Amino acid sequence: MLPDIYLPSYAGLILLLSMIFSGQAFRINWKNKKNRWVLKSWVYGLLSSASFFILVLVPFDIQTY
Repeated sequence: MLPDIYLPSYAGLILLLSMIFSGQAFRINWKNKKNRWVLKSWVYGLLSSASFFILVLVPFDIQTY
């Protein structure tokens, strides 16, 4: 884990949505195999993977009121 790095809770929502939508785009590109599908699949797959690993490894700053 990274010391002294905390993400706000709204960043978790943004990362989660990014992971969902890029994962879905990855699956659609893989299935259709239209022009430049390999490049698009790599970009969407890397974006989805990066979002997942950030969600898993970086703690969130949860403030209780």
